[in-house]
Amino acid sequence: MEAHISMEQKERQQHFIYLLLLTLCGVVLLSVIFLRKMDSPFKNDMAFEMYLLEEHQHFNARQQDIAPFMSKTFDKIEVLPISQLQGFSETDITNSIADIASITENKQITDIRKENYGQIALFYKMYFADKKIAFAKLQNITQYEKQYTECSIGFKEKEQQLSQKNAAIAARSN
Repeated sequence: MEAHISMEQKERQQHFIYLLLLTLCGVVLLSVIFLRKMDSPFKNDMAFEMYLLEEHQHFNARQQDIAPFMSKTFDKIEVLPISQLQGFSETDITNSIADIASITENKQITDIRKENYGQIALFYKMYFADKKIAFAKLQNITQYEKQYTECSIGFKEKEQQLSQKNAAIAARSN
């Protein structure tokens, strides 16, 4: 014979809570058993942030060391007179620009500011190229002025010779 068991509402609620707690305890127990051997993702996160902070501080210190070199290079380019471009100063400036461009090359730096050095080097290279173009134009201008003065002196001489010949022809015909 089968007995039909019926529970009241309060008993059903208690039974449900009991099964819920039992399931929850089972899940926690199984989680502890299976996950105890795994590494915590939060443990490495803190170490990574410490690494980034150290790298940031190292980059700041390196940037403080490099800043005077960069300003000296800019001053060399800016102070360079357009009227006289010397081979030694040109080589020195070119080497300084190359040094600035290679400051962060071949280094494992994740700081995004490292890209700025390449852009600064490109700017210095363009500025120096502009100075060289201005120097070439100034040389052309002085060369044209020299040719103009030589041409005008030659023209005046030819004009005097022509006026003397005309005067001699006019004197003969009289």
